[in-house]
Amino acid sequence: MGKSHLLKILTVLLLAFVVSCDNTTEDPPNQNKNNNNGSGITGPRILSKVTNGNVTTEEYITSAGVLSQAILRDYGTSNTTTATVTYTNDKITKIRYQDNLTPHVLDNEYTITYTNGKMSAIAMQQNAISTTNYSDFTVIYDAVGGLYRIEERKKMGGSSSYTHYTEYRFTFSASNVVKVDHTTMLMSGNTPDPTTASTITYAYDNYDDKINPYTTLPKEYFIVTGTLFPINFNMISTNNAGKITIHNPMSPPVSIPKGYLYDSQNYPVSDQGQTINYIYKPL
Repeated sequence: MGKSHLLKILTVLLLAFVVSCDNTTEDPPNQNKNNNNGSGITGPRILSKVTNGNVTTEEYITSAGVLSQAILRDYGTSNTTTATVTYTNDKITKIRYQDNLTPHVLDNEYTITYTNGKMSAIAMQQNAISTTNYSDFTVIYDAVGGLYRIEERKKMGGSSSYTHYTEYRFTFSASNVVKVDHTTMLMSGNTPDPTTASTITYAYDNYDDKINPYTTLPKEYFIVTGTLFPINFNMISTNNAGKITIHNPMSPPVSIPKGYLYDSQNYPVSDQGQTINYIYKPL
């Protein structure tokens, strides 16, 4: 039940989190269609829910534009994960993710540090079923201040030394993430061992020129969430990806087409099949 069960739960949640897939047969999807019904909001807004049919798969609890909780629901089961957000002044300084299982399979608490106003480090405590694991993240920026790399060093199974290393390396085009290389390897004597490295690459293509609904919520939340669900790092992009392709060295590439209908304010309100809906509330 330990590791294999955790991986099963995370896989289910990951699939639940990729909720914006388009069912259209167009390739690539035509992203320039509009939904004349819109959301009825003409001024500032914030994302409130994402629904799949009659199921709310994502819910963002906010007050006066401040995110306090995010709830992720699995489409096919009663599994949920709740992220509770804590602030110091106007900065997110702690996020705790807990599932609704007894005992918890996912129970991670992240404490965020800032340098000159930018996220620079994250300390994570993972309360696993039978042990406590720890991770130290370093957030690295390029010469112009753009997100370049996140490094994670893990202490697993009660070890006092780092045992595992993870790296997320970002490639941007303007303000959109176009590629994330997610590399994992073992560590020996606190040093990453590249002979054990394996890389999964997530490519994001066919961006539109509309407004990404997730930009109405704190980017710091989605950066931390991306370390749990790397496929969703495109949520920190300015615009909306039209395709996600997963390159796994163990299998052929898998492409996920995505398409949107927009309101008159250039916000997505649904996928093209109007199965996935983005629900906002005014600020």
